[in-house]
Amino acid sequence: MGFDLLSLGSQGVLTTQRQLNTTGHNINNVNTEGYSRQQVVQQANDARFWGGNAYGDGVHIESVRRLYDQFAVRELNHTTTQVSHFDELDNGLGIVNNLLSQSGSKVPQSMNDWYEALKALADSPNDMGSRKVLFEQGKLFAANMNDVYSTLQQQYFDSNQEIHAAVDRVNGLANELRDINHALMSAPTGTANDLLDRHDSLIKELSQYTRVSENRREDGGFNILIGSGHNLVSGPMSSELRLVPGHPDSQQLAFALVEGKSLKTIQTDGIDGRLAALSQYRDKVIPKVMDQLGRMSIAFSDQVNALQKQGITLKNAVGGDMFTDVNDPKIAASRALIPADSKTRISVYIDDVNALKSGEYALKFDGSQYHVKNPDGKTITVTPTGTPPTFNLDGLRVEMKTPPEVGEKILLRPTRTGAQDIAMVMKDAADIAAQAFVGNASHTLGGASLEVKTVGPLKQFHVAINDTADKFNVLDMQGNLLLANQAYPPKGDITVGGTVFSLSSGAHPQDMFTINMELADGDNSNLLTMQQLQTKKTTDDHRSTIIDLYQAITTEIGVDKSTVDKMGQVAKAENNAAAERVAAVSGVNLDEEAANLMKFQQAYMASSRIMTAANETFDALLNATR
Repeated sequence: MGFDLLSLGSQGVLTTQRQLNTTGHNINNVNTEGYSRQQVVQQANDARFWGGNAYGDGVHIESVRRLYDQFAVRELNHTTTQVSHFDELDNGLGIVNNLLSQSGSKVPQSMNDWYEALKALADSPNDMGSRKVLFEQGKLFAANMNDVYSTLQQQYFDSNQEIHAAVDRVNGLANELRDINHALMSAPTGTANDLLDRHDSLIKELSQYTRVSENRREDGGFNILIGSGHNLVSGPMSSELRLVPGHPDSQQLAFALVEGKSLKTIQTDGIDGRLAALSQYRDKVIPKVMDQLGRMSIAFSDQVNALQKQGITLKNAVGGDMFTDVNDPKIAASRALIPADSKTRISVYIDDVNALKSGEYALKFDGSQYHVKNPDGKTITVTPTGTPPTFNLDGLRVEMKTPPEVGEKILLRPTRTGAQDIAMVMKDAADIAAQAFVGNASHTLGGASLEVKTVGPLKQFHVAINDTADKFNVLDMQGNLLLANQAYPPKGDITVGGTVFSLSSGAHPQDMFTINMELADGDNSNLLTMQQLQTKKTTDDHRSTIIDLYQAITTEIGVDKSTVDKMGQVAKAENNAAAERVAAVSGVNLDEEAANLMKFQQAYMASSRIMTAANETFDALLNATR
């Protein structure tokens, strides 16, 4: 009997000692991030039978249980992914929003300053001082557009660097999870509670970068999937996430997963988390702003240049470009993004800024037809004609000097670098064309335009369209015929009296152009036409002014940021709720642990007393037998 009591007492002492140790372990880790409270599960030993009766035989430790709610933890990881995604995207949108609303405000201000200088020059068109002010304001506007573009371009490069750093950390987490898997697979059953806590902490960190899902293997390890089901860790093996050059845009780095000897490209759709937000910021937010600012730059420079060419300078010559020609051959060629190993040669010219859209076009040849996916996501079939093959779309003229091969994808970005390309090309303020050579005596109802290419001895004349709009005549100011019954529209330039001009199609019957290239002191007619650009709706199918384009992108980015901020707040609320559910199950409560400490301490002392009673009983038995 004394032996049995001693056994019962020792079992109780050892059991409560382990209870005290586990309670102390919980208390020590109350502030450990990711720690899950542990609990000793004790169980009564099987009874012994003596004399037909069952007698209790003490207690033993069944297991040390980790208090853990799998569903709450999965919800926490999911909401962590959402919070990280919206936080990162909100940060990027905030940077662009600040650029446009604060430092970027110099763009509309400098444009308005240019118009103010234009109005001042209109009051005294021959004043060189006023001309130089307009000239310098033009340079300042172009420089401001260049600066904003450079800032956005730097943001693009910085986001690529952040993606690199994030991918490196994902790979580091994959290696750590692989090592923990190996330890879990080697650990005795029921002894890996702290390893599992470390595993969950790494999974939670990984979920900041991408969507994560996991499943337990029979060997004790885990399979860990990222994104829409890409295997990052499988038991003791891990894959490597890499960045590979995009196609055809090599700077638009894409994700790929190295699995053994294979390299599998991963679409950003479904990745979520910080990686997806950085990619979205780089591939959508920044290009959207670049495209809109580029469209604004192109519309402004194209229309100012067009009016310059309709006027006379102080040097009694036809005006030339004030800003960069939007259809400069090098710029037109740069608008087509072609793979480095391709022989394709394409140039994109802008014929109508009113029809011009922001965004990217994807051109592909399937062997029989050309298909273009426009910025709205709609696929359009186009039929190139002429030599070289050319097609028109949304105010663009696309010339395929060397057409793409079957299956080859070409990106067309007509406005992406417009804010970078704009520059003041005029060298002398005297070249500002203040006087229009198309006089007020013109009577035109159609959409034809006349452009003087070279000024000769003939400086004053009329161009009259006939009653059926299939012929035109050139007359002097007295009505004498200089050139009779010419086919309309003409196939090329027209030369009369040493003056060369072009005449476009679109004239109505009896339209007449009056040309006067005699320099008139104080004539500001062309400057007055330029002033109308400030309020004239010449873009978005005559719905927007040039400055409206800037205000539109500023408003759009502001709305996007507000939306993302609100979605982020919802995600944070869900994340906090999930964290509370996890803490309710796995968190250490000091009050509860203190109560357990007292309870187990009393049990320990009581079990010790059983051992003392057993010893005293045993001594009494020995003394009785002497």
